[in-house]
Amino acid sequence: MNAIDRRQVQRHFSASACSYDDCADVQKRVARKVANLVQVEGAAKGPMLEVGTGTGYLAELIAARYPGLRLLVSDLAHAMTRAASQRLPGAWAMDLDAAALPLATETMAYVCSASAYQWVENLPRAFGECHRVLQKGGSFIFALFGDGTLDELRGAYREALLCEGRESPDYLVPMPSKHRVDASLAAAGFEIFRVWEEVEREYHGSLASLLRCLKGVGAHNASRCRPRGLASRQVMKRLEGNYIQRFADGGRLPATYRVIYGIAGKSG
Repeated sequence: MNAIDRRQVQRHFSASACSYDDCADVQKRVARKVANLVQVEGAAKGPMLEVGTGTGYLAELIAARYPGLRLLVSDLAHAMTRAASQRLPGAWAMDLDAAALPLATETMAYVCSASAYQWVENLPRAFGECHRVLQKGGSFIFALFGDGTLDELRGAYREALLCEGRESPDYLVPMPSKHRVDASLAAAGFEIFRVWEEVEREYHGSLASLLRCLKGVGAHNASRCRPRGLASRQVMKRLEGNYIQRFADGGRLPATYRVIYGIAGKSG
């Protein structure tokens, strides 16, 4: 498994803070679903921590439904935390590493997150931190991109390398499976209420448009095993040709995201 370079994740998302909202269509869809789950769970009392807030879109949705809710927004990337703080001047804001939360034990009634934990290498440890900071009876509501996300791009890239007579190691960061998410929640001590998968899909007019969108939301390759520099022009040409030949739908290129949602609790 390719290890995730935390510093690269931090750098990429800081650089994309200004472009994120313009490119994050799928991420916003996921955030709206998480906000609905929070409302169904009735998170109207007690402080809430959002892990990986990005520009604060999810937090803004939640704050609008629960005026006066004590909300702490956090992100690994300082530019994202700053953007969320400007969006939500009434919220607390901190730069936080999901795998090592600098918060006291049992201080949060709720923890929520959307489209962030796929960038965390040690899920059991990160989920364990959520469990630790939650009060007894508290809830953890989240969504992350799972195994199968951007499979069109991954497959077309591997084929392009093979066509060039090169080995095709998967340098891209792997996304967690539902089984891994379930196991990580259990290892952290959570009572698992429900974990399930849904598919989101967006379409682009060209490969260049898709890659610009990924760059715009900070979703660069953050594997420590990634090769230096960009792929050769010939590989990129083959990549686009493979993508069009295998996946084009009515002249558009699909990008599929497999989203894992979860609701878990800390027993009282």
